[in-house]
Amino acid sequence: MAIDDLISVLDRAGVSYELLEHEHTESGIAEAQALGVASDEVAKTLILDTPSGHVRALIPASARIDMRKAAELLDENRHRIHLTTEERLARDYPEFELGAVPPLAGSRRDRVVVDTRLVERDMVVFEAGSHDRSVRVATSDLLHLTGAETADICQEE
Repeated sequence: MAIDDLISVLDRAGVSYELLEHEHTESGIAEAQALGVASDEVAKTLILDTPSGHVRALIPASARIDMRKAAELLDENRHRIHLTTEERLARDYPEFELGAVPPLAGSRRDRVVVDTRLVERDMVVFEAGSHDRSVRVATSDLLHLTGAETADICQEE
């Protein structure tokens, strides 16, 4: 079960976390509403397809990714990176519910990029591999566990 793998990773690392159960949600904004938190506290994990493999990109639920900025960071041509398809998500991340891939855990060890807007927060919430459970962790722990790069990858508001 996806949640068990994520919790195992957090426990082995000795990281403090809070498991949050909520109604089934299909978006980061709805997840924030269900949890009663600000939408910029919730991170949505987007899976980018690149010529060198998948990248897990975390941005605030209230934001949109800027593919030009992401391509520049990844040193790729903008036309060679894109959001992965549902078919690929199901194939490459079968342990997680479709569209609920967390930034860590699972069988893949993807490159992780966290938007600077999230880095400014002490804590961050993200889906725990399902649409009805989330995890709250210290942002510093998330960055350490994932080895994430940080960069401005969101569209300007």
